[in-house]
Amino acid sequence: MELDTLGMIGGYIELICGFLIALGLFTHFAAFIASGMMAVAYFMVHSKGAFFPIINRGEPAVFYCFAFFYMFFYGGGRFSLDALIWKRAATPTA
Repeated sequence: MELDTLGMIGGYIELICGFLIALGLFTHFAAFIASGMMAVAYFMVHSKGAFFPIINRGEPAVFYCFAFFYMFFYGGGRFSLDALIWKRAATPTA
């Protein structure tokens, strides 16, 4: 049986970063790593067919890449574990 090392690493990143983002713990770091993983997934798998996501069916990868990138800048929010542990007030949104 052949091991898919790149797939295993991607699976562990998705699992660990997904739990961290869902809990709001180390959200900036986890979202940055997850965003980078989705960018790598798009360019390694989807962009081989064509560059534009609508043609190569890479819309979910691009969406999650930018969604995680937004979470990287915004953070976990007011009810995250980060805010509870470090007692930081979340920045209000307009």
